[in-house]
Amino acid sequence: MTILDASKGYQKYFEEITKIPHGSAEEKQISDYLVQVAHNHNLKVVQDESNNVIIYKNASLGYEDHPAVVLQAHIDMVNEKNSSSNHNFSKDPLDLYIEDGFLKAHSTTLGADDGAGVAYILSALTDPSLKHPQLIGLFTVNEEATMEGAFNLDMSLINAKRMINIDGEEEDASTTGSAGGMDIVIHHSITYIHAPAKGYALSIKGLLGGHSGGEIHKERGNSNKIIARLLHQCILKGDVQLESLKGGLKINAIPREADATFTSSLPESEVLDIINKTAIQIKKELEFTDEGLTIAIKPCTINKVLDKDVSKKIIDFLYLVPTGLRHKSDHLNGLTTSSENIGIIDLQDEIFEFGLSVRGALDSYVQDLADEIQTLAKVFGFSATTENWYPAWDYMEHSPMRDLMAKVYKETHDGKEIQMYAVHGGLECGIFKEKCPDMDIVAIGPNIYDVHTPDEKLDLKSFDRTYSFLCKYLENL
Repeated sequence: MTILDASKGYQKYFEEITKIPHGSAEEKQISDYLVQVAHNHNLKVVQDESNNVIIYKNASLGYEDHPAVVLQAHIDMVNEKNSSSNHNFSKDPLDLYIEDGFLKAHSTTLGADDGAGVAYILSALTDPSLKHPQLIGLFTVNEEATMEGAFNLDMSLINAKRMINIDGEEEDASTTGSAGGMDIVIHHSITYIHAPAKGYALSIKGLLGGHSGGEIHKERGNSNKIIARLLHQCILKGDVQLESLKGGLKINAIPREADATFTSSLPESEVLDIINKTAIQIKKELEFTDEGLTIAIKPCTINKVLDKDVSKKIIDFLYLVPTGLRHKSDHLNGLTTSSENIGIIDLQDEIFEFGLSVRGALDSYVQDLADEIQTLAKVFGFSATTENWYPAWDYMEHSPMRDLMAKVYKETHDGKEIQMYAVHGGLECGIFKEKCPDMDIVAIGPNIYDVHTPDEKLDLKSFDRTYSFLCKYLENL
């Protein structure tokens, strides 16, 4: 049984994509699927060692002398699910449904970021009626984690100086620039003391979360910071010893849930009173951004704990480490220019790890934030390493692609102007520009909401409209 309209190529391809596991670093199946689509339509295709796929389609009649254009999207998705879900992203198809005109997936991310872009490109490549210059469909891997697909791409395979990145999330807007960033991993070895005792299980749930680039300016609650604040309040009055501490699934997603088990030297009544009073304060602070927040604590049996001093260091570091929006632009209205997100905390048998993502419109912002966090880690005696750096995509003053897009959009939308602005999210465009400085790039996409969360949804009418606009734009290139 199909959910979407298979008569529309992009809807058919999107539904097929959702049946194939394609989380970051697990894209081989979908990469092979793209190769098979190309073969089925007698299109030239290259699959590189990273599993990037490049598909070539000749220009349509009358467009042979028009410069080629690259249509680009990434084929990985963020695998997020509700804690109650048994979905296995490595083998299970997404469970799609439509509600109030929106496509969703039960209890998991939908992967419209960037399955929508992948589906658009496949539809354009396989539609014989479309009018267009030579098309180069570029499908990259691991954008959501390391961007290794874009970094490893051999640009000699791309004989074009024009690109349409289809990784946008607003149909009435085109991206003109994006942030750079890197990840920071904090870690330290630990030793447990086996000491069965009465303790407490603390749980944070119900936050909205979201993309740490697209939603960080909304100042939504971060479950990892909330649980640190609650434990910190207990430490102010007595000792706390951790047994477990875990929160978040992706370094670039604002964490929605966190859990801890611990013991305290305080009487049970005082522990519960501290947690409940602090919970009331936090819920009041977040009533307009995260009304679904729940904070629960209950007694439990603890089997092992960390030393008091180590537990205090972990909690204090997590309490102090900065997260959220740091700077906004005075030049570009509403643009976040730097931020941090502590996306993952994980206390394991022999080591704990904290994972943070930092972003900045300037490389200096990124480096300064990274230095700040590394310095704080050093004060606590923790190790900190940086990884997965990616460059910013700077605004291009003169862009014929952007000018033409604005013209075509206005003509096809009853005189309405398309919005042009930079975003705080990281896009592969910065890497492509670094590899090919004179590449003229624009970015578009349909309306997608709550990306990187199990509440992700794709506006199906917008999905249709944006594809129609893409076709008209190609016709004018």
